[in-house]
Amino acid sequence: KEMLENVSPVCPRDTTRFKHLRKYTYNYEAESSSGVPGTADSRSATRINCKVELEVPQLCSFILKTSQCTLKEVYGFNPEGRALLKKTKNSEEFAAAMSRYELKLVIPEGKQVFLYPEKDEPTHILNIKRGIISALLVPPETEETKQVLFLDTVYGNCSTHFTVKTRKGNVATEISTERDLGQCDRFKPIRTGVSPLALIKGMTHPLSTLISSSQSCQYTLDAKRKHVAEAICKEQHLFLPFSYKNMYGMGVQVTQTLKLEDTPKINSRFFGEGTKKVGLAFESTKSTSPPKQAEAVLKTLQELKKLTISEQNIQRANLFHKLVTELRGLSDEAVTSLLPQLIEVSSPITLQALVQCGQPQCSTHILQWLKRVHANPLLIDVVTYLVALIPEPSAQQLREIFNMAREQRSRATLYALSHAVNNYHKTNPTGTQELLDIANYLMEQIQDDCTGDEDYTYLILRVIGNMGQTMEQLTPELKSSILKCVQSTKPSLMIQKAAIQALRKMEPKDEDQEVLLQTFLDDASPGDKRLAAYLMLMRSPSQADINKIVQLLPREQNEQVKNFVASHIANILNSEELDIQDLKKLVKEALKESQLPTVMDFRKFSRNYRLSKSVSLPSLDPASAKIEGNLIFDPNNYLPKETMLKTTLTAFGFASADLFEIGLEGKGFEPTLEALFGKQGFFPDSVNKALYWVNGQVPDGVSKVLVDHFGYTKEDKREQDMVNGMMFTVQKLIEDLKSKEVPEARAYLRILGEELGFARLHDLQLLGKLLLTDRPDALMITTAQDRKDACTFFKDAGLP
Repeated sequence: KEMLENVSPVCPRDTTRFKHLRKYTYNYEAESSSGVPGTADSRSATRINCKVELEVPQLCSFILKTSQCTLKEVYGFNPEGRALLKKTKNSEEFAAAMSRYELKLVIPEGKQVFLYPEKDEPTHILNIKRGIISALLVPPETEETKQVLFLDTVYGNCSTHFTVKTRKGNVATEISTERDLGQCDRFKPIRTGVSPLALIKGMTHPLSTLISSSQSCQYTLDAKRKHVAEAICKEQHLFLPFSYKNMYGMGVQVTQTLKLEDTPKINSRFFGEGTKKVGLAFESTKSTSPPKQAEAVLKTLQELKKLTISEQNIQRANLFHKLVTELRGLSDEAVTSLLPQLIEVSSPITLQALVQCGQPQCSTHILQWLKRVHANPLLIDVVTYLVALIPEPSAQQLREIFNMAREQRSRATLYALSHAVNNYHKTNPTGTQELLDIANYLMEQIQDDCTGDEDYTYLILRVIGNMGQTMEQLTPELKSSILKCVQSTKPSLMIQKAAIQALRKMEPKDEDQEVLLQTFLDDASPGDKRLAAYLMLMRSPSQADINKIVQLLPREQNEQVKNFVASHIANILNSEELDIQDLKKLVKEALKESQLPTVMDFRKFSRNYRLSKSVSLPSLDPASAKIEGNLIFDPNNYLPKETMLKTTLTAFGFASADLFEIGLEGKGFEPTLEALFGKQGFFPDSVNKALYWVNGQVPDGVSKVLVDHFGYTKEDKREQDMVNGMMFTVQKLIEDLKSKEVPEARAYLRILGEELGFARLHDLQLLGKLLLTDRPDALMITTAQDRKDACTFFKDAGLP
């Protein structure tokens, strides 16, 4: 009799095909061949055979063991064209590596796969085991014969065509899956790290599009117990330019076969997750660089340096391309040992080549070098920010960016750190020492209720907000420190609001929501702080939260707060946005015994604007889009002090995504707004000219908004020469802005939820002077020494 199964709430029994307290033993074979079928001399092949054991101590928890492995390679072909194989010289070494460690894995809810390898498991061995696991993963069937599913594989999450071919009663006995590997989110057939600064891009994207990659699997299932009795998976990677009808020709074929041998019972229920947690997708492996490869790099640089002396510039581009390509092939150890020699030959050319390289070993040394030579802080900021945008950074890259951010304490380097942390955490979901050190550093900067240096504390809070989800997982105490800053009245209002914004990516808990609610209900707090807390609270409010808000509104003394909240709630009720339908129900319930105040004149009172539209398409999930804006006024003078515009898209079953968001907050920017948006300002005047140019072919709704905001009418006479009229308007804007004082305000930009940075409008003063100056030589090199230094640099760098 079967032992009773422990059904876990995160792993229902029907989500897995493998019963717990059993061991599934398979004979595994994988063969990889490359070349052109039918041309034996040009083909190569490798075959792996192993005994595979899959133990199931708990539901959705597995232990994979591989043993008795052999590695064979082709040494010829028989008359029928079949490969003749023999054991490789390192077959025994390979067998020992495959059997040395067991691999633990979990599949919570039967969906995403997480592996817990031993820390000393080589990446190439782990990748082979990943392939075995991927071949065994078959989702439970439903009543539908054909489905399109998104499944976890060694190539990431893939769209998979799932077909039940035969059934025995209601149980599927044969299943097939097919997928286009090019559509998988982690599929990289040809991958070359490229710097965002790189001019030499290589052929990364074009070559990827010239390779057709597909996979098909056939599964035979046990009719009684539903587990996999046999699996055959075939992959084909075809180089399209040398193929016939995109089907036959030069390519690589990979075939995996698993045949079940036995399913004995086991008694052990123990399953201990390891400290290292990784995904199912393949990880890249790197080989060490042979000495001759390093010598070749040095020789190429020496030849390039000679061209500067001999002035044979025609060869310069080819040699520099060769240098960058060779650098990309070196290991980190090789670059480390070679770099001093390269710098001695030519430091300018070496710097340019490292920037173009884009590989982790190159970008890491760029940052180290910039620190060592005490480079211009602006150059350090720019390079650090761009290096941080390289996907899948290494731990060493992250450490160097962190070190640079601590030393520079600038906006560019700290925002760069936030981008690097988010990118690194995607491929390293568990807390590494680098991530923990960064979290501890950030927490130290906001101690004592955020009463440290105001500018730096503000910057730290903005950066925390950019990587809040990652930081919360690593150090939950960080959120507690932020909430103390929200509740405290010691820091400035700007810091208190920044602390509220720092919660934007963190998971809202009951205790967090209570702090935000009390902040909003505190009528002694400034109105814009209360509204910031309100907007953060409304991400995920409870029915009790909304009830308290609605009950407060009729008694609210701050007209700016009252008007904004009333307009926001009214917009929720009128919205067609898909992901707020539950919120709409909560609001309707709260309004059963209350009534919203009348929304007042938008030219004097704070207000929320929202325009949303949803559409339904045949056989697809509905989609919706939203444009939302906030305009918050100063209650003392009816002048705007904060504005925001955001667009959001919800499509085809995916979570809603904020496409972009721009914001401006501060004081003293009313004259600038008048120059831009006043009745005779740049924007309305330009709109009037544009509207005249298109002969009034503008929707009435848009025209009404422009009339309300800017007071223009279609009967207004406007300049008929569009270009000359616009140039006059631009010139007027420049003169208006030159006469205004620089405001105390900050602007920020977010794309897809990621804040790229913020700028104080004071920072633009120098740029404005340069752009608006009447001197034509304002941006010129003015001294003889400047010219000499620039010429020396460009000559050494091999540039004109």
